[in-house]
Amino acid sequence: MPTMRKLLFFLITFFICLPVSSYAGANQYITLDIPEAVIARAVTAMLPLNIDAHSKNIRGDITILNISELQLNNRNLACRMHLAGNNLAFLTEIAGHEIRLKVGSVEIDFRANAALRFDAAKQILYIKPVINTVSAKGDGRNGEIGKALIGLLNGREFPITMQELDPLIARTGSKTVIIATKITDILAQKDRLQLKLTPTISVKSSR
Repeated sequence: MPTMRKLLFFLITFFICLPVSSYAGANQYITLDIPEAVIARAVTAMLPLNIDAHSKNIRGDITILNISELQLNNRNLACRMHLAGNNLAFLTEIAGHEIRLKVGSVEIDFRANAALRFDAAKQILYIKPVINTVSAKGDGRNGEIGKALIGLLNGREFPITMQELDPLIARTGSKTVIIATKITDILAQKDRLQLKLTPTISVKSSR
């Protein structure tokens, strides 16, 4: 999801420049809190969003049309999502030949809870939704194709690779101070998304 990565990159670099939003703790990392309302507005701004959730059993275009009622809690988030599938087809194999059964399109509205897990070594954020309260409509076989789409998302971890952050650079006299940061953890907390950044400070002299 390149758009999401760019969005999160912008939010991190913007908020880290605000002294009120970050602080250096006893563990020598910077804690950055992004309010729930900011995350909700940012998510809305990047929609609609195409997602790659295909499997060996289904093909088609899958788009997130709307995400609303976003709530951040300890270690997870909850939201309501409106998903559309177009040009959908089931794939089966008979006697070594692939059979494609076209089923049309479907729209699904559902509520989901999602757990967040951050792999600091790989710098990847994993989002794992658990879906409930589903309703569907469209010109396809709604019940069958709706269950198939839900099966693609439900309980599956979706990776978001984080990009390196640009360092903060301050120049004074003949010296340049460079503060590079690396994401140590990303946590969902009550009403906010919390990022922990490990700083590395280096100094260069022009003389």
